[in-house]
Amino acid sequence: MRLHFVDNYPLLGTADIEGQEVHFAWVWRQPCLRVTFADLEPSLIGRVIHLDDLPRLAAAPDNLAWLHHDDPARSLAVLDFATDLWRRKEAVFRTCDG
Repeated sequence: MRLHFVDNYPLLGTADIEGQEVHFAWVWRQPCLRVTFADLEPSLIGRVIHLDDLPRLAAAPDNLAWLHHDDPARSLAVLDFATDLWRRKEAVFRTCDG
């Protein structure tokens, strides 16, 4: 596996969330993942913060409509995927060859 970068952050994984490809990139030296759309502008969905404690999604204002804060299904999908990636990050980096 090769390491890829999104906006200068290492990409830990991608997910298809209700038809949209979503990227999850690690914010260096922080328990935080930056969440963006792969092909839409504005791309920033937000950040999943406090991954070592009580994770939560800090949403970007431009994509609140997509997240449907009144119906938490998409927000929960983003949060669940980010939490799972964070738990597996050591294995991801061990299998990376550059």
